[in-house]
Amino acid sequence: MMKPLVLVRALPLPLLLCACSSVAVRVPAVKPAEINLAAYQSVGIGAVTGSGNFAVADALEDALTSSQRFQVVDRVHMGQLLKELQLTPADLQTPKGTAKLAKLVADGALIFGETTERFSEVPNRQDWKDEQKNTHVLNTLKGEVYVRATFKVVDIASGRLIVAKTYEERRQDLSQNIDKRPDPVDRHALEVAARQAIVMRFMRAIVPHTEYQEAGFRKDSDLPQFEGGIGHAQRGEWKEAEAAFSAALQDAEQNKKLKSSTLAKCYWNLGLTYEYAGDYDKASELLGKAYKLSNDEAMLPEIDNVKRLQSDSRRLPGQLSANAGSGK
Repeated sequence: MMKPLVLVRALPLPLLLCACSSVAVRVPAVKPAEINLAAYQSVGIGAVTGSGNFAVADALEDALTSSQRFQVVDRVHMGQLLKELQLTPADLQTPKGTAKLAKLVADGALIFGETTERFSEVPNRQDWKDEQKNTHVLNTLKGEVYVRATFKVVDIASGRLIVAKTYEERRQDLSQNIDKRPDPVDRHALEVAARQAIVMRFMRAIVPHTEYQEAGFRKDSDLPQFEGGIGHAQRGEWKEAEAAFSAALQDAEQNKKLKSSTLAKCYWNLGLTYEYAGDYDKASELLGKAYKLSNDEAMLPEIDNVKRLQSDSRRLPGQLSANAGSGK
């Protein structure tokens, strides 16, 4: 079974706004790839051209291997195959060339790349005086790396272009010194960071990945059961969390003195539990009741998120193949 990539989604603004009365629980959610490459068990890297091409190709090969989604034909082996078939890297961009390679690489795809990298370093100086009126100079170097990469995925058997994606990333840093020339900006570190960001964006497009989301469970002093339920949710114990929030809801429904806003929190917390346990229909029902009782617009993004997660769950089975990366 493949291991999805792991990414992080920022805390939504509505949850930030109500953070004082809620507890943000970090929850993993597997997201489908934008382009389904489940049919391709073998992937090789064709020609990658342009400045920084070797570094980008290395990073891409590492990411493909780490994903455990494909059998990755390393570039050394690819070179041997091309020599055996009397092909050049340029031949692989023609249907005739890929057809010859398909005889040795079944159910495969090739990734071609074109990269551009630029680095700029801009000096600046600023005069200032200390308490003794002595003049000093703050010398600054601002370094910026720009990386652009286009990746094209080609079906080896047919030579058909499956997808083409272009990404851009910039990374900046400052180096400063007083009355002295500042050290050079670490260009290499900036380049590595920008390349990695581009490769991860591409991998996110072709491989299912895990995003960590923030579920905002509501608190209420009138319902101490919430504390136990939230604790279970923080540990990913969804059945136990469901039991705790269900008990809180039963108590709240029998207590006629409780405000509707408090009852809404019960529906909300129970709905979140069902949502992240994967029961999206039940989650939509409960979160909808919470919104109707409270008319709290901060709930609307999460209600929409249930629909997205449900849609994602329908797309995932065809991408999370048990044979992924096995060559079977």
